[in-house]
Amino acid sequence: DDDDDDEEGGWFLNGGASSSLQLSARSGNGEAKMEQESEERLPQLLTNIHRDNSGAAANASNDRGEQQQSPTLESPAQMKDWMAYQSTNTKYAPHSNHMGRKMDAAYSLKAAQIALSLAKYLGRQFEQDDMDEESRREDLQSIHYEHVIVNNVIVKTEDSGEVVSAELESTSFTSGATNHRSGGNTERRQVLALGMIMYELFTQGDPPPQRIQQSLKSSASASALSFSTSLRISEHSEEDDDRGASGGDRRKNKGDDDDDMDESDQQELFVRKQRLRRCDDEKGKEQSISKLLKLAGVPISICRLISDMLSNRDDNDIGGLFQCDKSVSSFAEVIIDLEQMVDQPKDFLYDTIRLNAKPIVRDKLYSRQKELEQGIELAGRCVMDASSSVKQEVLMISGLSGSGKSSLVNELIAQLTSNGWESLHCKFDQIGRRKPLSTIASAFDSLFLSLLSTENARLCGNDTLGDMRTNLLQSFDEESFPILFHLMPNLRRVVSTDGNSTDMLQTDYDYVFDESAMISSKIRMHNLFYELLKAITSSRGSPMLLFLDDLHWADSASLELISFLIEEMGASITDDPITNDRGTNVFIIGTVRSNEVRSCRNVTVTDRSLQDLSPDDVNVMTSEALCYSQRLTRSLADIIHQKTEGNPFFVKEFLNDLTVENLLAYRFSERTWEWEWEWDEDLIESRAISDGVAEILTRKLLRLSKDQLSGLVMLSCFGSEVSLEVLALVRSSCGNSDIMNTLESAAQARFVERTEEKYRFVHDTILHAAQEAVDENEHMVIMKELLQALLPYGYSDDTILFIVVDLISRVGAERVHDSETRLLYAQLNLTAAKKATNATDFSSASTCVKCGISFLSSDVHWETSYRLSLELLSQSALVEWALGNTEQMMRSLDEVFNNANRLEDTLRAAHVKLAYLRMTGNCLIEAFDYGFQILEQLGESFPATPKNGTIAQEILGTKQLVTGPLNESKLRSLPEMTDSKKKEAMAFLEEMLICSYQSQSIYFPLIACRMVRITLQYGRAKTSCVGLASLALSLVTVFSDFSEGYSLVKTSMNIAGSDKRVLCYITTTAYGMINIWKEPIQAILPQLKDVYNMSLKHGLIDNALASGMFHAYRSFFTGSLLQPLSKEVALFIRNNLERHKRMVMHLSALPVSNGISCLRGSSFGPQYVEEFITEEQLAEALRNKESTVCEGMLAIKMMCSFIFRMLDGVKATARQYLELFERQGSASAQFVNIYRLFYGGLLSLHFYRESRDQFWMDRAAHAIQKMEVWTAESVWNFENKLFLLQAERHYAFGEMDHAAEKYKLAQESSKKHRFVHEEALACELAATFHEKAGNVKFVAELIDRAVNCYQTWGAEGKVRSLLLSP
Repeated sequence: DDDDDDEEGGWFLNGGASSSLQLSARSGNGEAKMEQESEERLPQLLTNIHRDNSGAAANASNDRGEQQQSPTLESPAQMKDWMAYQSTNTKYAPHSNHMGRKMDAAYSLKAAQIALSLAKYLGRQFEQDDMDEESRREDLQSIHYEHVIVNNVIVKTEDSGEVVSAELESTSFTSGATNHRSGGNTERRQVLALGMIMYELFTQGDPPPQRIQQSLKSSASASALSFSTSLRISEHSEEDDDRGASGGDRRKNKGDDDDDMDESDQQELFVRKQRLRRCDDEKGKEQSISKLLKLAGVPISICRLISDMLSNRDDNDIGGLFQCDKSVSSFAEVIIDLEQMVDQPKDFLYDTIRLNAKPIVRDKLYSRQKELEQGIELAGRCVMDASSSVKQEVLMISGLSGSGKSSLVNELIAQLTSNGWESLHCKFDQIGRRKPLSTIASAFDSLFLSLLSTENARLCGNDTLGDMRTNLLQSFDEESFPILFHLMPNLRRVVSTDGNSTDMLQTDYDYVFDESAMISSKIRMHNLFYELLKAITSSRGSPMLLFLDDLHWADSASLELISFLIEEMGASITDDPITNDRGTNVFIIGTVRSNEVRSCRNVTVTDRSLQDLSPDDVNVMTSEALCYSQRLTRSLADIIHQKTEGNPFFVKEFLNDLTVENLLAYRFSERTWEWEWEWDEDLIESRAISDGVAEILTRKLLRLSKDQLSGLVMLSCFGSEVSLEVLALVRSSCGNSDIMNTLESAAQARFVERTEEKYRFVHDTILHAAQEAVDENEHMVIMKELLQALLPYGYSDDTILFIVVDLISRVGAERVHDSETRLLYAQLNLTAAKKATNATDFSSASTCVKCGISFLSSDVHWETSYRLSLELLSQSALVEWALGNTEQMMRSLDEVFNNANRLEDTLRAAHVKLAYLRMTGNCLIEAFDYGFQILEQLGESFPATPKNGTIAQEILGTKQLVTGPLNESKLRSLPEMTDSKKKEAMAFLEEMLICSYQSQSIYFPLIACRMVRITLQYGRAKTSCVGLASLALSLVTVFSDFSEGYSLVKTSMNIAGSDKRVLCYITTTAYGMINIWKEPIQAILPQLKDVYNMSLKHGLIDNALASGMFHAYRSFFTGSLLQPLSKEVALFIRNNLERHKRMVMHLSALPVSNGISCLRGSSFGPQYVEEFITEEQLAEALRNKESTVCEGMLAIKMMCSFIFRMLDGVKATARQYLELFERQGSASAQFVNIYRLFYGGLLSLHFYRESRDQFWMDRAAHAIQKMEVWTAESVWNFENKLFLLQAERHYAFGEMDHAAEKYKLAQESSKKHRFVHEEALACELAATFHEKAGNVKFVAELIDRAVNCYQTWGAEGKVRSLLLSP
């Protein structure tokens, strides 16, 4: 009895515990008195628990209940000394356990830290045994379990006493031992030893009961017993068997016949019964241990852990074979428990009673750390220096519904925004047709609204808004702002915050779609968004994350815009010399249910597929939801994983469903005096869920009240979200007294959530469950009621209009029988289609048109609804052409042409057909025939085969009508054209003008003259200036009438007005093909850049490509610095020609790029001059009637060959093509003619000096004659070239003095007019001349000047060649 007293009662004398009970001293009945007293006080103690915990939280200074102190105990210290110091020198806020006893919260946490460090320290030995030989640490010494005692523990204090750790003294190591499991030194025994240390640690010095200490000293011989021996010594009565079967194993019925089992089954049954007996035998003792710990104020989680560690004993057990299921026998289990307590003390260490007896799944990521880190890494790469040549990064995250895609991105956004990032969130929706591009536009609009809020204005400062306003006003013109204001109303407030009320900002959106500008309109819209993104990011000074959620539901217009933005950002990673563009510092993340994004140019797309959670991840999720140890939730988590397959959203809903069905309950246990989670594994495992999470959600919805369910079903009709403004319009519809109140209660149940602007479903799966909660007929009734409620507002509000037409399409024409209602619905769809077309959302427009047509009477709609039918079918042809649906387009066109009553009603469809034929590429002849056919019906006929004399006469006659001193004022005073037939004719003539220019047709000047004559007779139309500029071009190229052409094109620019499409065409014509004959070429290059930028901004791709090509050729031939030009041309080819698949222009630009590489000595050296432009390429260009392309390639080939003196290889080519182009273009005046004649003339004079072949002198004479004519027009551009050709001719004729003079004049003129490359060439040719003439004193100086000029130009390849030449 004395031993029992010491064993069970002596430990109560604990000065460190804050016990409120009067405990007996050492007495035999101390434990009984303690239990009786505790039971009497239990109700009052439970009542005070919440109050005590609140007081502890109020007194604690941080999340872990700690307060700062200045440690005075030396570190390291013996654990007993550390415990004594803590118990006498610290004052921390207490926490209460379920017995009402209090312990310092900070002490509990530090004790848990010590226990965790010891568990890791000891567990390393046994981790070693599972490693291969190479991975083992030879320096890790063995520790015998007998040395794992309190007296050997050393405590170390770190971080000003806030963090503590522990290890064993080195004297406890087993010298020379390498087998950590020898001599009974099992992991189970060391866990038991650690449990005793923890017992004393958490009771602040009281040792565990003597019987526990004795169990560790038991002989190891018990573990050596054979299994058969244990069977004999462990026989038990039938009564024990029955008790074990019924009390512990519900999978085994009492009446089972053991005799029918084989030996292995009998052994398994025996082991099970032995475990149950051990649990029953130890129940009283273990409960005593747990109660002793609880009454000492030890947290319940620690009580459980220590009790289960101390139940792990070897006495009368075969290696732990019969241990109770909750026994802890490995350090891994101990470490997991303690890590949860240390990392999350409020949930897993300190005792709290859950006020809500439901699982609370954390709003955190599980098993997604790798993906999160990769996202942060990609975001970091996205904001690298703009000069780095990295590609734009895009992260696409795919996975099944509920796999946590959005949660992962939201966590990434949270981390990035905490580091100064901005974010835009665009969530696409499967249900509900939105206003075109509204998903993306609303994200921008929300950003503007947040900037305007008082709080953000205070935080960001007025400078941010001011900078953004300045950037926006600089980025957009008076035509762009109304379009953006229409899409983003809050943008108007941003740009006009300072009281700016200019007409530009007050103009309303009133855009009428132009069929001839369909493609340019779409690209213009895309450019507006891109420029907006640049303006925002540059003004904010911080990178931006663009989150595209549920991209698999995105409409085609949004996908096209997103692709454009991605490619533009990829193109602008490096500074673009043409556009002066800079990177946008935007990182794009998209989520999809399957990968919908293909590879893009200039873009690196990183795909990451989210896998389902593993059983361990589900266990962590379950453990944290229940605030219950992972080792205790393992069995439940395994069943949950089996049922949910690890889908995070499914796991959450399944846990909640188990609680609702009372299969998982949080109850107070009278047996343990603890609040515990209880569950029935057999019932949960037998629960069938055929339809996955949808079935659970449907059951959950059906538990709601009728009003709540009706409100959610009504909300689902709008899609995943709907604005508060729309809900206000249907507030009392569908049987709801007030939909707002209904949704508010649904929000409290976590079905939906409310923001400042809208309600939205928490998850798409809930949306789909709400749709399935009622049958189709009831769903249809709800949609019809919503349609009738919203219909009156659809006429004035575009947002409501698209909701209305979406509801109309879902109701369907087959359910609407009233004829007036059908016509009304068809008209509404036509209106929506036009608005979608204006916004370049052709896919939505097509859907609206098809829906509208479906409401027309199938047989007689042309008779009963002629105008509506005509507009719907014409609109159908337009949008189907834009979408590339040629067959549907042709069917719509045929129906219009077959049923229209007059010509005027077919013209809109005729524009579509002509544009289709023109842009198809191989239908130009058919396009000519069809266009002239329409023009003839409009009263404008043309000769079938015009003669040259007829063309010349028409040009000169028209010239007389518009030239003269008063021509500009005369044209300005013309009235606006009012004749509708002639206005249509002008529109078709412009289309035909483009056709003729593309095919280099002789009709080009005739069409230009006709447009001018109609303008003079009927007044000015929008395209009149196009005809005038084309006439100016005809005067220059056909008659070389530079002065009149130059004057006329200036007039057309002055009267062009503000139409950007017309203005871009005219300025491209002026700066690219006319002004070069009058103005210094260096002054024209920046103008071409501006035209290029303006054309791109307004989506005029053909015009942009033409001006960009003009800029590349003129920069190359006129001596622009090669290094920046090389980058510029490469970007132009990559970002424009390749993207828009303009093969002819691509072939034209490549020789420029290769010529630059050749001169710089990079990709192509001098020896490759003959290879990068071959005879086959020249011949193919001629066969394809691309004479301008062929002439440009010939000029570059002759230029590089002459500069590198690779003359023999180009001789045959020059002989073949120079005479050919001289015959074909004797009267032509195009830019490429200049350099074909210049370098052709230099080559001809060289070959003449060698061979005295008159053929070459004739070619040279022709070049000199042309250069004399052009020099008379522009000394700046042509004088130096003329001097050099004349010098070479004098040299060929032996006129040395004249030659020397001309060489000098050529050098001076080249320098004066800033043609550095031609100055170098003049110096080099002069040096060769003087060397041949014997004037050696000039040679070295001239060579040095040539080298310096070539170096300035950037022609390093030529410099090396020149320096190496003899």
